[in-house]
Formats: sequence, C-alpha cells, structure tokens
Amino acid sequence: MSLIRWEPQTRALDPFHGLRDEVDRLFEDFFRGVPSPWREAGGSETRVPSVDLKETDDAFVLTAELPGVGKDELDLTVAEDRVTLSGERRREDEKKGENYHYRETIYGRFQRVVPLPDRILADKAEARLKDGVLTLTLPKAEPARTREVKVEIQ
Repeated sequence: MSLIRWEPQTRALDPFHGLRDEVDRLFEDFFRGVPSPWREAGGSETRVPSVDLKETDDAFVLTAELPGVGKDELDLTVAEDRVTLSGERRREDEKKGENYHYRETIYGRFQRVVPLPDRILADKAEARLKDGVLTLTLPKAEPARTREVKVEIQ
C-alpha cells in the first residue's frame, strides 16, 4: 500500500495554505538576491567562480577558483572600482563506450563582477593563473589629497 499526500480541494479547508505560500515566496525572494556558485541561466546551470578579496597595505589581492579554465578561455577586465571575470569552460568530447555513473561537472559561460572597496590603479594590475586559481594583484590608488587654502577675512 502506498501513501498518498492529502491536498485539500479548496483553500477554505486548509487554513495554512496561505501561510505556506507566503513562506515559499519569502524563501524564493531571499535566495534570489544571494550570490550563489550555481545559477540558472536559460534553463542550464552556469558556474560562477568563487572569489576571495583581501587587502594589504598597498594593494587588494583577488583570488578566483577557475578549475579547467585556461588563460585563452578567460577574459579579465579591471576598472578603478570593479573587476570583471568572464569566460567559458568547455566540455570535452565524450568518447564512445564511456559510461558515466556521475556527471556533475558544470560547463558553459560564466561571468562575475566583483566591486572593489576602494579605487585602484587599473593599469598596474597583475594577474597569474596557476593550477586553476587566478591571483590578481590590484595596487591601491593614492587617496585624494585635501587641498587647504587660507582665506583672509576682510
């Protein structure tokens, strides 16, 4: 004998139906704005690289996980206030006779924009890609100096 979930035919018979709808909507709205390493894009999952951003005395250092992405598949753009990573992880051609038990690796296009907490010298940025990890060093810009002028009182 199998169990069948009971669903009331009318909302009047289920006083918690509205509450259940509101809780579902709350969670959908909350997670819609949260950056996630997995996103739906046109019906297929797209990998969004995980990043770390740390600050030293004279620079910001951004590291991004990009396994299986070569420097030819990666486009890196640096502006004074943000870094944009985009590219594509391509699927290797399947060979006849291969039988996968699991196939969880995500392939396809990705893009990630990382806002920076302070201005940087974009033309002095240095990037290195090694073992699937991108390390980007972003030298800080000199803070704007306040110019003081003595004003004579007349």
